Amino acid sequence: MNFLDPGRWTPTSALLRPNTDYRAPGTLGGRPFASTEHLSPEAVAAYVDGELGGTAVSRADAHLNLCATCLGAVESQGAARAVLRESGSAITAPLDLLGQLSRIPTREFDVNQVAARVEESSRPRGFFRRGR
Repeated sequence: MNFLDPGRWTPTSALLRPNTDYRAPGTLGGRPFASTEHLSPEAVAAYVDGELGGTAVSRADAHLNLCATCLGAVESQGAARAVLRESGSAITAPLDLLGQLSRIPTREFDVNQVAARVEESSRPRGFFRRGR
């Protein structure tokens, strides 16, 4: 029996079905962005650094007009950014962090090809091989 055959086995109840009418927020037919959803710390930093796109900025602006908590986070992030820029000291990242960052892939790769290479390299290699 092949347990991975979706026609024979499913990890959830057969009564559960995907919602085919679902549309993601902000997409055509989806619910609009709710301005009550708080900005993540990453969004706050990107907002302060000017890295958000036009639509994201307008959504963040709409939220900041209603939310004192997020507005405070943006102001704190902006103040911290200003202090660092005005300090005049050369702030550098630790060398071990730079080493870790340099190992992050900078291009996309096919996971299936990587898995095939790992499987190929893990096969035992001896004097007697088939096909020789």
